[in-house]
Amino acid sequence: MGKSVVYVTDPEGNLAYFARCITQSNGAYLEDGELLLRKGWLFVFGGDLCDKADGSLRIAQMIIAAKRRYPDRVFIIAGNRDLNKLRLRTELSDGAMASEPAVPYGAPKSTLAYAAFLAKLAAEAKLHAPDDGPLPAALYARFNTKPNRLRWILDHTMGAAGDFERRRDELRLTRRVERVGDDDVVASFVESVADTGVLTEVLKAAHLAVGIDETLYVHGGLVSVAYAKNAVKFVTDSPHSYGGAAVEDGGFEVALGFVPGHAERIGDVRVWTEKLNKWLAAAVAGSLAPPGAALDVNAVIAQQYATYGTWPSVIIGRHLNDRSQPVPLPPSVSRALLASGFTRLVIGHTPHGNCPTVVPGAVQLIMADTSYSDMKAPDNRGNAAATIEIQGTRASVVGQLEDGTPIAYTVFSGDDASRAELEQNDVLIGGGDFGGWFVKAKLALAGASTEPSYLLCRVDGFKYEYKRMGESEARRELKL
Repeated sequence: MGKSVVYVTDPEGNLAYFARCITQSNGAYLEDGELLLRKGWLFVFGGDLCDKADGSLRIAQMIIAAKRRYPDRVFIIAGNRDLNKLRLRTELSDGAMASEPAVPYGAPKSTLAYAAFLAKLAAEAKLHAPDDGPLPAALYARFNTKPNRLRWILDHTMGAAGDFERRRDELRLTRRVERVGDDDVVASFVESVADTGVLTEVLKAAHLAVGIDETLYVHGGLVSVAYAKNAVKFVTDSPHSYGGAAVEDGGFEVALGFVPGHAERIGDVRVWTEKLNKWLAAAVAGSLAPPGAALDVNAVIAQQYATYGTWPSVIIGRHLNDRSQPVPLPPSVSRALLASGFTRLVIGHTPHGNCPTVVPGAVQLIMADTSYSDMKAPDNRGNAAATIEIQGTRASVVGQLEDGTPIAYTVFSGDDASRAELEQNDVLIGGGDFGGWFVKAKLALAGASTEPSYLLCRVDGFKYEYKRMGESEARRELKL
C-alpha cells in the first residue's frame, strides 16, 4: 500500500483554512495549536504559507514545530511566497534604504516605481501634486521610511498587497495588545527572516521536490507554456541571471531535470530531486549573509527561480494551456517519471477552482491549489477546503466546496488505475473533456439516492462554471 501521507498546500496565511484541512484528515490533527501526526502518517506541506491572510506567522510556527517534532515524517516544500521573503534581509537593510530600489527581477514591467509610490503617498497627504514632478529631496527623505519601503515591496513586487496591515492584525491578536506600530510590523517581517527567524527556519528545512513511493510533489509543476514569454512581461535584466535552456515537448517548456548551475539535465528523477534540493539548501544558506554584504550567487539565482521572470522552475510551473484548461503531462515527462518509479505528480501554486483537479494520464496529475474557490468571499475561499491523503497508488480527496457541500473520492494511478472501479465509481473523476465539461469531484451527500452525484466543471481563462448531476447522466453527457 505504501506510506500514508497527508498533503496540504497554499494556505497563504489563512489559518482557518489550514486548520480545516488538518482537522478533516485521517492522519493529522491539531491540539493546543500544535500540528500532530497519528502513528504511521507523514505530512507534506506544498508551499506558500504566507501573504494573503492574517495567520502567516502562526502557520509558519506550526509547520516548523511539526518538522522538529517529526524530522523524518514532515516534508516542507518551498513556495515562491516563502522563498521571496529572504529578499527582505537586504532590501530593508540600512544600506538599502540609502538608495532608491529598482523594480526587482521577476516583477511585472508595469510595476509602480518606488519614487512614484512615494509621490503617491505624498499626494494623498496633500503635500505634493501629481503634476509637480518628482518629489523634492526633503519630501522623498520624509516618506522614504522602512514601513513605506516594506509596503511597496509587498504590494507591488511580491504579490502580497495588504499584508502589511494583515501582519499588524496578527501581531495585535497574538500579542494581545490594541496598538501595533508601523515599526513593530517592519520588525516582525525582518525578524522572521533573521538567521534563526521562523521563516528562515522553515526554508532551511525545505525542499523543492519530494518523492515518496510512487508520488512526486513539487510546488508549481514540471512544465509551463510561459517561460519563453516571461521576458516580454517581467523584469529579467539582472546580474548572475542563470538563464536556463528551453526543452520543449507538446508546446510546453520542461523544468524536469534542470538544476541551476548544472549544464546538463539530469535524467534520473530521484537523482535530480536530490541535487535540486541540495542546490536549494546552498541557496538558502547563501542568503544569510550579514546585512550589507554581497549575496552569494546562488542566493541571487534562488530569487530569480521563485519569480515569473525565470526560466525552468518547479516553483513557477503551470500545467495549464493558454485558456487555463488542464492538460496531461507531456510524453517525455511521463516517460522520465515512470522510468524512475513515479506514477503521480501532485502540485499546488496555480489556483484551479473550488476543489482539487485530477488529470488522468500515463502519470496522474493532481492540482491542489484552491485559493480562489469563492471570489465573492472576503478571503476568496469561502468554506472550500480539501485535504489529499495518499497511500502508494491510491489518492483520496476529502473536504467541502465553497457552499459547504461535502466531497469525497478516491483515484488510483499507474497500473492500479482500473481498481478505481471498486472504489464507488471514482473512475469518473477527471473524465470528460478538459476543453469542455469534465468531472471535478464526487459529492458526499448524506441521505442521497443510491446513485452517486458529481460536480462537473468547465474552464475558460478566469471563468469557471459548475453543474451537478448523477452518475448515469454524467456518463451520458460526457460519453464515459
